[in-house]
Order: sequence, then C-alpha cells, then structure tokens
Amino acid sequence: MSTKWRSLVIVVLLLAAAGEFTVRGPLRALREPGWNDFLSPYIQAKAWIHGSDPYSTRSVILLWPSDNRRPTWVVPEAASEVLEARRGIPSPYPLTTLVVLSPLTVFPWTIALSIWISLSVVSVVLSAFAMLSICDCRIGDLRSQLFVIALFALAPLHTGLGTANPAILVVSLTVLTVWAAEREKKITAGLLLALALSLKPTVAGALLLYYLVRRQWKVVGVTCGVAAIVAALGVSRLTFAGTPWLASYIESTRRMFSTGSLDDFTGADAIRLNMINAQVLFYAMLRSAQLADHLAKLLGAAFLGCWLWLSRTRRTTTVLLEISAVSVLSLIPLYHRFYDASLLIWPLAWVLLRVYKRSTRSSVLLAIAPFLVPGAVLLSETATRLPSSVTSSWWWNTLLLPHEVWALILLTVLLLYWMARGPSSVAVREIAGSSSSSSATRPDSAWSALRSS
Repeated sequence: MSTKWRSLVIVVLLLAAAGEFTVRGPLRALREPGWNDFLSPYIQAKAWIHGSDPYSTRSVILLWPSDNRRPTWVVPEAASEVLEARRGIPSPYPLTTLVVLSPLTVFPWTIALSIWISLSVVSVVLSAFAMLSICDCRIGDLRSQLFVIALFALAPLHTGLGTANPAILVVSLTVLTVWAAEREKKITAGLLLALALSLKPTVAGALLLYYLVRRQWKVVGVTCGVAAIVAALGVSRLTFAGTPWLASYIESTRRMFSTGSLDDFTGADAIRLNMINAQVLFYAMLRSAQLADHLAKLLGAAFLGCWLWLSRTRRTTTVLLEISAVSVLSLIPLYHRFYDASLLIWPLAWVLLRVYKRSTRSSVLLAIAPFLVPGAVLLSETATRLPSSVTSSWWWNTLLLPHEVWALILLTVLLLYWMARGPSSVAVREIAGSSSSSSATRPDSAWSALRSS
C-alpha cells in the first residue's frame, strides 16, 4: 500500500475510533446526567463533608442534588431497604474515594458532572501520549497510530465514560504513574498512584503490587503514606462527628452482593454478564455460587503465584509485560465490571508498541478483540430474538455469554507464557525497567540488532 493510501486509511480509522469514543463515552454521559456511577459517590462525599453517614440511604435522600430530579422509586425502595441491591446506591466505595471526590461537591451536580467527565476524557488522552512516551514511540510511527486507534476503540473505555465511572480516571492515573516512575519522578509517581488507589483500590492495586515486587520503595512509600493520610482524614471526620458509619458500610456491602442484587454473579441477576470476573463463568458451568467463588479465587491465586515467581526469576522480563500480566489477572478473582477492563490498555500497548513477532501479536490481539465491542450487551439483546433451544444450550451459556471472561483467562495465560519465555523469544523493543534502567538496552539499538539478525 502506498504511503498516501496508508495515511488515508489511518485518518479514517482514527476519526471513526474518536467518533465512537466521543458518542458512546462523554456525550452519552452528558445526554443522561440524571443517573450514573458518579451520582452515588458525589452524594456520599457530600454526606462525609457534613459528618453524616455516607452509607445510609437516609443521607442519600436528604442530600440528593437539588438540580437533579430524583426518581420516584428512590424513597420507597430506601424505605423497604432494597435501594442498594436494586440500584447500587449508596455504593460501598471506601472513605478514601469520598475524600478525594469531596472538592467537587462545592459545585452543583450538573457542573460537577461536567468537570468529572472532562477530567476523565483529558486523562485518557494524556494516558495515550504517556504510553507512547513510556515506549519511546513517536506519534508519527504507524504502530503508534494503530495503538491510539485501538485505544479509542476499546469498548470498556466507552462504557466507563458513558456511566461516569471512576475506573477510567484510575486506569489513566496508573499509566501516568509509570510514566513518572520511568523518568525518575518517584514522588510524583507515588502521589499519582496514591490518588488512583484512594479512588478505586481494586483497579490500582495491581500496579502497587508490581512496585512492591520490584522493590521500588520510594514509590511504594509515598503511595502508602499518602493513601494512609487520606484514609485517616476520612475516618477522623466521621469519628469527630460521632457518626457510626462502619456498621452501615458492612451492611450496604452485604446488600450489594446479596442474591439477586445488582452485583450478584448468579442467574438471579439479570445484568450479571456486565461483570467480567471468573465467578460468572464458573457459576454458568457449575450452578453453585459457593463453588464458583472458590474456584475463581483459586484460579486468581494460581495466576498470581505464577506471576510472582516469574517476576522474581525472569530478570529479563519487560516492564510493560509484567504490568500487563498482573493487571489482567487482577480482573479474574474479584468483582469487576466491564469498564474495569480498560486496564487492557497495558497489554494493548505492549503488543502493538513493543512486540515484533507476528504470532505473538496475533494471539494477544485475538484475546483483546472481544473488548472492542460491548459483547455482553449485544448478546443479551440478541437472546430476546432467539429460540429457547439456543439460549438454554450449554454452549450459549458457558461459551458465548461469558466470552469476555474466557478472553481474560486466555490473555492471562498468554502473558504469563511470554513472561516465562523472555523478551528475546517474542522480539521486543523494551525498556529494561526501573530497577535496572542503567543497564537497559535502548529501543532503537535493540530494533536495529533484531533487524540485522
């Protein structure tokens, strides 16, 4: 293909990806501002500032934004104690989340939401350029352009932005953390990771584990220190106000994960397929909630054990590959929804910007491909037009419906396999990592050596 035609194709693909990103992401959130994933922590942060119990439905009703029309079912469902189970509000976010979000509560709901969406979008754009910088790539390179296109085409990003979920900002903060750490800005990296960890520890925790294993004590120390200060601030505010919040937090969490609730992974939850943790898959196979939970955690522990062993024994393993593997495997054993799969930005960057072996690229991209569309939603809508003989079949329920879980398991296996093989087996351009940056092989010279061989 000529350079002119290739440039035209790239421009068309980039415009298409950016258009989909904008329409399914921020525009959708701004078109439907009345109800989204930012509403609950916004109200709860207000409650925390007032010294009220942020995990009480009473606080939700009293502090509902005046510029956001309250649905008629909120009060009766709160009175019957089913508001958490049916609507996910108040959400069991940790107090650290509420502390971080509290500055936004000085604004009315509509303005705060616009600021939040703007922050999330800007963070995604910054994370794209930060990832290119981490990999020493220029935006004019074909691989860089393909990465940006694929990034903006990731459906979990669209869903996260469309629902105004904190996961998108957190994932972007993890990328910025690594960018700062690779440039020896350890304090900045620790501050960014502390912010991400405070907002959503289940998403940012994998990166903290990576820095612990790599003994990056300055990053870990700043992260844990700042996160501890934020947590202490959150607890002390309610303690001084004499607010007994812990019992309601535990009860709210129990209701959120009870049978038939919004976060239940069994068949009693109609939208369980929005979850991507392995419990959904194992329940479809075994029809036992307890066994499914145990197996999912066992699988996660096995993957984590492999990752820890490889991280300690394979010194030549690359930074992006290690972070990719631990980020993806963290999605398997614990509760995660589709938007948390925005963490796939890590393996996407590794395979498109660093890997030059075609078979490796093809296998990893194949595992990521299901996340270019909201597959679970599409299959659920398709099921209403299919005969029951299809929708009740084993292959429909154990292979197709939980296909995203299968993809994450496959991707984890592939990433761990390539960690075991080492970078020379996949032909990579890679920095050697913060712990041994002085002896790193420069990407350009590594690529030249690869081409000459």
